[in-house]
Amino acid sequence: MTDSSRKTGISVWIARLERLSAWSAGAFLVLMIADILLGVYQRYFLGSSMIWSEEVARFSLLWMVMLGATGAFLRGDHMAIDFVVKKFPAPLRKLASFVRLFISAGMLGLMIYLGTTNAIGMWHMQTMALNIPKTLPLLSLPVGLVLLLAAVVLTHLPAGSSGDVDTGKEASA
Repeated sequence: MTDSSRKTGISVWIARLERLSAWSAGAFLVLMIADILLGVYQRYFLGSSMIWSEEVARFSLLWMVMLGATGAFLRGDHMAIDFVVKKFPAPLRKLASFVRLFISAGMLGLMIYLGTTNAIGMWHMQTMALNIPKTLPLLSLPVGLVLLLAAVVLTHLPAGSSGDVDTGKEASA
């Protein structure tokens, strides 16, 4: 496999991951807006409200944020304090990038494990209005973090690094 085809392959996967993040977060945004508008219409024009409307909006917000975080990371939209790292010589910047990868991957892995354990442990509990297992909204955390971990790893691969990643534009996840 040549360097250019490997770079293209990793870039394609990064673009796919960003597109998946944007479209899925966008779908939950549309669901949340529609649910809120329907709730407002029913409350103020029909005089009653749906009991489940607030839960749908809240759970949609959770999923939207967790799925959208990957796209924000890939676009460099996460907050970062990188003015010190930019002043390092090139070898030290590479070391800082490796340390950031190691810490980010470790923290994300731990959060994925704890989030999954918590979500699965809540399977027997039901939400108040929708009467669905609490696992379904709680899975937004590990699912979103798995996508974010994939983005962190892909952007730190030698052929996946863009100028934004090496300069430390993104934040440690």
